[in-house]
Amino acid sequence: MLKKMKGALIAGSVINFILGVTMLIFPDIVSDSICYLLAFVFLFFGVAGVVMYFKTEVKTPFTSSTLVLAILLGAFGLYIFLNPRVFASLIPLTAGIFLIADSMSKLSASFDLKKYGYFGWWHMLIVAFIILCCGVFLAFNSFKAIELSIMIIGGILIVDAISNAFTVYSYSNAEKSVGKVVMDAEIVEK
Repeated sequence: MLKKMKGALIAGSVINFILGVTMLIFPDIVSDSICYLLAFVFLFFGVAGVVMYFKTEVKTPFTSSTLVLAILLGAFGLYIFLNPRVFASLIPLTAGIFLIADSMSKLSASFDLKKYGYFGWWHMLIVAFIILCCGVFLAFNSFKAIELSIMIIGGILIVDAISNAFTVYSYSNAEKSVGKVVMDAEIVEK
């Protein structure tokens, strides 16, 4: 069983390492690939919905609304396919706008706390400022934010691959130690 576990850990380590290095070196290609995959999924469901509509003999309001949804999904998939970078940039842009709005509410809360004489009001002010900076970075650098996120995930995968390799090494040493102890115990018993 330990050999199977070692094999799985080594295979997982190699895959994680390759993915991690790819994400670190080619973050733009990885983000485009993710967008193309999403585009394919939307296009598939769009085309499947249209085909199902035309194969259905009895047309009802439900099947008509399903046709509209299928066309919208297909159109969205086509849009993503034709503009993968634009779609990818919407994710950090949306997150950035949300963080900016959240920082404004925290900023207002920190001034309210100060007004009511709370000693730690400035903690909330610092948090609001940090969140504001992150939100502005995401909103105005959405393409770089995508690439940075992918690179961070790649780095994490590389660290995971190295830790898996260390786990295999540790298990191998432990297995050797246990085997030696068992062999020494058998010699003593005889």
